[in-house]
Amino acid sequence: MRVTDMDIAEVVALVNEWGTEPCRVDGRAPRPGPELTALADELHPIFATTDPTTRARLVTTLLQVTDVRPELAPDLAESWTVQDPAQAGRAAAALALRHHLAEYPGRLGLCADDQCADVYVDASPAGKRRFCCLTCQNRARAAAFRRRRAQNRA
Repeated sequence: MRVTDMDIAEVVALVNEWGTEPCRVDGRAPRPGPELTALADELHPIFATTDPTTRARLVTTLLQVTDVRPELAPDLAESWTVQDPAQAGRAAAALALRHHLAEYPGRLGLCADDQCADVYVDASPAGKRRFCCLTCQNRARAAAFRRRRAQNRA
C-alpha cells in the first residue's frame, strides 16, 4: 500500500489533538479513536526530548516498525509503501518527522508553559521558539512577572 504524504504541521495537529498528555494537561477529554491516540502518544516523546540521538532513535524505530520502503513510481516520482495498511498513518508521520529533522534538526519542541504539553515546530528565523502559541507565551511571561514582583516585595 502506498503511503500518503503527511505534512509536519499535520503531525503536530495529530499529537496535540489526540495525544493523552496534551489532553490531560489542558483538561480536555481525550477524543475517541484509540488508534490515533496511540499514534499521537508514540510521537509525543519525539517532540519532548531535546537530545538529537534519542530523537533519531525514536524516529528510526518508527520507520522500522512500519517496515516502510521506498519505491519508484512509473512517473519516476519517489513514493513510499508499507506491507500492512494499518501502518500507513504511522509511516506517514515517521517519514514527515524524518524529512523535517534531516532538514531542520532541533526545530521540534514541547511547549515551555507549565500548563501546556502541546508540541510545536519552530519556524522562527532565530530558531529560539519555546512555546506552542502566543497564549502560552503570554501566560508564562505574566506568571514570571508575578513571581518577580512577589520576590521584590518580600
